[in-house]
Amino acid sequence: MKNMKDTKRIATIISWIARIWGTLSLVFMLFFVGAHLISSITGKGEALGHPSISFVFFPVSIIIGLIVAFKWEGLGGLITIAGIIGFHLLRPDLFLSPMIDGLAAPGIFYIFYWVLSKDFSNKTT
Repeated sequence: MKNMKDTKRIATIISWIARIWGTLSLVFMLFFVGAHLISSITGKGEALGHPSISFVFFPVSIIIGLIVAFKWEGLGGLITIAGIIGFHLLRPDLFLSPMIDGLAAPGIFYIFYWVLSKDFSNKTT
């Protein structure tokens, strides 16, 4: 019985870490993507042009993954991690960039939470 309590407590802590870090990452990326779009529209920044495939992986898929993770932790975490892996495959020069990987790290925590919570729900039934 104590093991299930510990698993639930660890899952709760991981969930809070994922949600807080994910929210901060999401706000940060939305701010910069929004600022880039506004500066492009007003003509004070670079023209939008055609977004590259790497832009689809980072930040777009990371943003989508973190939003989805609020409702479905496992799916959102997988989208986030798939996006960062795809980004690093296209841009190996940015591999292990703490800023970029730090923004996608909540995806790992969401997956850990999903696995732990699934394991916990299987033990209680």
